Amino acid sequence: MENLKNMVLELIPDKKAKAIQSKELRVLTGLSFRKLKEVITELRKTYPICSKEIDGGGYWMAENENDIREFIMMIARRRNGYTKTIDRMQRHLDDM
Repeated sequence: MENLKNMVLELIPDKKAKAIQSKELRVLTGLSFRKLKEVITELRKTYPICSKEIDGGGYWMAENENDIREFIMMIARRRNGYTKTIDRMQRHLDDM
């Protein structure tokens, strides 16, 4: 795993404007989408790796606190959406 982490880490830019898309990371590393996500999760334990889903998407090292705050807000919105879906599906189960 350390070799994979180092390989991915070297490819992640330090500027939001140069964010690298997961597709490009997968091509450059040969990793599957799932494995890349696993490596990014591990790297985030040590490094402030941000990502975005719009405007081309991609990963980059946080340049400042605002990058991290925006990333947290994006993840929180996603979490809230999942929570709503879980609640809806639970209601279906309860109705069965």
